[in-house]
Amino acid sequence: MTLYLGIDFGYRNPFACLWLQPLEKGERVLVLDEYYQRLRTTAENGRAILAQNIAMGHGLITAAYADPANPEGQAVLSEILGVEVQAPRRPVAVGQELVRQWLKVRPDGKPGLLIHHRCRNLIRELKGYSAHEPGKGEHHALDALRYFFAGWPGA
Repeated sequence: MTLYLGIDFGYRNPFACLWLQPLEKGERVLVLDEYYQRLRTTAENGRAILAQNIAMGHGLITAAYADPANPEGQAVLSEILGVEVQAPRRPVAVGQELVRQWLKVRPDGKPGLLIHHRCRNLIRELKGYSAHEPGKGEHHALDALRYFFAGWPGA
């Protein structure tokens, strides 16, 4: 099974990483875990993500998609994680629309995006997000989700 990471860099603001798995031949995506931490360097975060990945038994990481504004952070994480951390180049609005599309309920009554209950920060951010007031509230895990969908070829 393929496993992806969506990453939003941070230091004072939280560094957010999501583990994502496409399910049902790409018809659904599961956010199966999250990492959310302040006041750590990119290298410290990378080592913590790798340790969490091993401890949780998530398996091999296929690819990672991160904030394109931090090429140095991408290089550091690529070395630590052992996969290229890519920077999607789609506009923010396109990434936001992709997230909206995956959140929509499908004919079977379930959304295209499923989120494991342990992803508390992502769930909290989703509940507090307002498309009418972009930039308000916390959106670090949401940005990590957006980077994934903006980079993932299956989106």
